[in-house]
Amino acid sequence: MAIKTLHSGIFLIELSAILWLVVTGIVGRRDRTVAAAAAAVAVEAAVFLGNDRTCPLTPLAERLGATRGEVSDIFLPDVVARTIPTWSSALVALAALLHARTALWSRRRGPRA
Repeated sequence: MAIKTLHSGIFLIELSAILWLVVTGIVGRRDRTVAAAAAAVAVEAAVFLGNDRTCPLTPLAERLGATRGEVSDIFLPDVVARTIPTWSSALVALAALLHARTALWSRRRGPRA
């Protein structure tokens, strides 16, 4: 239960960061909060990919007695939990495109007077 709670908390923080990147991409906001959210998402992605697309909490869950060590059932319906990498990656890609659009528009307009 403790691992599931910890994993759920991390998930909520990461989801908030991803959604913040999408929202700020839509409105064209670029500030430290965007950089912090992007850094959090980048670190999470690096850890996940560096661990062979497995949550680092999985081995811990197995050591504590989980039969398969799956912690992806993080207080969410199973169908949502199993598809987190798919839809969260799509949201990150959307956010990246939105922020790239903002950067291109800013470059075309030139420096502000």
